[in-house]
Amino acid sequence: MKYLLNAALVLAFVIAARLPLQTARASDDCTAPELICKAAANQDRSLYLRDHSRYEQKIRVERFKSKGGEEKPEEVRETVATIEPAASPDKTGRTPVRVRVTSDTDKNGNPRHKVDEDATTLLSFGAVFDLAFFPLLPEKIGFYEFQEVVADRKNEKWYRFIPKHGALDQPLASGIVELDSLTGEVLTIKIEGLHNLETLDKEARKLKSFFATIDYSQFEGALRMPTLASGGGVSEITRFGGSFKFKFSEGKYVVVAKVD
Repeated sequence: MKYLLNAALVLAFVIAARLPLQTARASDDCTAPELICKAAANQDRSLYLRDHSRYEQKIRVERFKSKGGEEKPEEVRETVATIEPAASPDKTGRTPVRVRVTSDTDKNGNPRHKVDEDATTLLSFGAVFDLAFFPLLPEKIGFYEFQEVVADRKNEKWYRFIPKHGALDQPLASGIVELDSLTGEVLTIKIEGLHNLETLDKEARKLKSFFATIDYSQFEGALRMPTLASGGGVSEITRFGGSFKFKFSEGKYVVVAKVD
């Protein structure tokens, strides 16, 4: 296990040093503030490693429904899942991921003795979480407007980002990104909303509101992974209706797919 972890970290460093050329080209073509362009390149590199890795996600969800004019608890569920890329791309050329539930509870938070690996949980909506975790990829930067805001901490720069007027055909986010003022590495993102979710799929558009605070951990001095998050929202998704709040963690990265 120690060998696998060390190998993964070494490979992470290699990936950070020699990622696909399109990442560099995207940075060269970036017209946003310089630090945002650095952040975009870093998010691209980090997501590339994550997409080639097996890792673990944990989530605790508390769901509420309005009854008699007040919010009442409906469900408390804790789930652990392993995320892993498929062995080969699908027909679109993209590599799908397998979400395998390894631990789960019933709606009252009691552990299930028999776990359904394919159970539908909030972790099943990976595309929504990925949009929140990696909103500033190079291909999306051109669809945002950026405004620097006052940072509460030294050695950081904060920017508010919102979709440009008319940017309707891309899934986008809005919020504040907190960056290392020298490297542009993403430290924290505070998501205030997700937009154009209908471009992801018909279920995602039923997520009526979403907010989150996401903290990123550094790997090999170069990559930033979304290791802690908390937030909530309002959903009309089947089996997940009502308002909700969540606490999320991610880790145990092991590179398992071929890196070009």
